[in-house]
Amino acid sequence: MALDKQTLKQLTACLSYGTVSVSMTLFNKAVFSIYQFNFPSFVTTLQIIVSIVYMLVLEYFKYLEIESISVKTATLVFPLTMFWWLYVVSGVTALRYLTVPMFSCFRRSTTLLVVLGEWLLLSKKPTPQGFFSILVMVTGAVIAGATDLTFNLPGYIWVAICAVSTAVYLLLIRLLKDKTGLSQSALLFYNNVLALPVMTSFMLTTTDEIRDVAHYPQIHESSFQLFLLLSASQAFLLNLCIFWCTTINSPLATTVTGQMKDILTTGLGMFIFGDVEFEPKNVIGVGIGLTGGIMYAYFSYRDAQKKAPAYAAVPSAPPAGEQAVSLPTARSGGRTPEEQLSGGQDRSRLRKLHAAGAP
Repeated sequence: MALDKQTLKQLTACLSYGTVSVSMTLFNKAVFSIYQFNFPSFVTTLQIIVSIVYMLVLEYFKYLEIESISVKTATLVFPLTMFWWLYVVSGVTALRYLTVPMFSCFRRSTTLLVVLGEWLLLSKKPTPQGFFSILVMVTGAVIAGATDLTFNLPGYIWVAICAVSTAVYLLLIRLLKDKTGLSQSALLFYNNVLALPVMTSFMLTTTDEIRDVAHYPQIHESSFQLFLLLSASQAFLLNLCIFWCTTINSPLATTVTGQMKDILTTGLGMFIFGDVEFEPKNVIGVGIGLTGGIMYAYFSYRDAQKKAPAYAAVPSAPPAGEQAVSLPTARSGGRTPEEQLSGGQDRSRLRKLHAAGAP
């Protein structure tokens, strides 16, 4: 039986989100592993520049509304920007050292840090089922780390920095969001604009990457330049796909898509790059971590259904399910830190993108 037009759009949205999310991690890893382009600061700077350009283009064509930058707002946002910048840099750098399965597994520890922070700062207690699923995720990460035959200390340090800075960033958003008065789209734009001089200064003063990039053997090859541009575009494309998927689908569809692509990312990462040394206990640990993520997404969605069934039909924020980063509430369903940054963008702009046939 042929699919109706609306169902086909919903499936396409889910596939687009899953595909771009998987490719984002794999592309970034490929830049380091296959091309040996070991310049994480340069890659991060390029990602920031590309995101700013894309957002300005969308604003020019009236698909996105961005508030004018003000000194007062920039001052309020700057602490958020610093932790946002730190988690982006540490995440990209950690991928240089760690295998994709181990990176994904340890990134889930962010969930525990955010839950503990909300408990202490906002008096939000997790549900017993939600907390149990978090413990399952962390247990899987501990087992995987203890049995990782490719143990790399710098990689573990960077992924730990990534988890802590991401948790602090998300908690700061909750504490300061009302003070800034910004939509998520405007916040994302502020973060990129403010982070660009910080990232550029960091790259120029603490690394020799500009000089080394200029002497990189394949820097003038059009095929490599295209690959690097695609890699730098992944974060922004992921935002668009999350918005589109959440706008025309239910929270459950987005959550399930997120968990399925997390499994796919881990599976592909085990075989594509040839840097995974298989050890049964390590594989079990990764599997336990994935199971915990799926459990958390399920409990988050179930709790949301109990508290506010209406949100299932018209979600106000996209609960994509790669990794839960907040307590189960009526407005969250298990989002990754990257996805939470973009999750609350003005839905009127999303509908414009959808009406214009955004991919």
